[in-house]
Amino acid sequence: MRPKPIRQFQKGQTIIQEGSIGDCSFKILVGEVIICKRNPQGHLIPVAKVGPGEIFGEMYLFESDHIRTASAIAVSDTVSVEVYSQSDITDMLANLSAATRDIFHGLSHRLKTVSDSYAQMAQAASAQPEVVESGHTFITRKPPQSP
Repeated sequence: MRPKPIRQFQKGQTIIQEGSIGDCSFKILVGEVIICKRNPQGHLIPVAKVGPGEIFGEMYLFESDHIRTASAIAVSDTVSVEVYSQSDITDMLANLSAATRDIFHGLSHRLKTVSDSYAQMAQAASAQPEVVESGHTFITRKPPQSP
C-alpha cells in the first residue's frame, strides 16, 4: 500500500462539511476532532469526539449519493490526519467478502440513524447554544443550576 498524504488542520477548522460530496476519509495521527450535525438554526450538535488512531469521514461510501452525513471540526490546537482516497477505501472493501461489506453497510446505516436521532433529541431537550473554544457554536446540554 502506498504512503497516504498527511494533512494538518488548526483548532476550529472544518475538516468535513455536512452535506458536501465525500471523496476521502481520514485517520487521525495527532489531535482530536468533533463529529457533529447541524440543527435547523445552524448550530452544531456534537455526536462524537474522535482521536488518534480513529478513522472518520467514511460513511459517505455507504450513501448512494455520497453526501457527507455530518461535519468534522478540529478541536485540538493541531490535528494531523492521513488521507484515504475513495479508491484506497474501495480497494480495501473489495478484498472483503460480500457478507462483511453488507455488515459494514448495515453498521453505517445504523450509526447514521442513531446520530440523526441523537441530534433531534438534543435539539428537543433543554439544550442551549454554547460557544466552545474552537469558535464554533455547539448545542450542549448544560447541567441544571442549583437554587
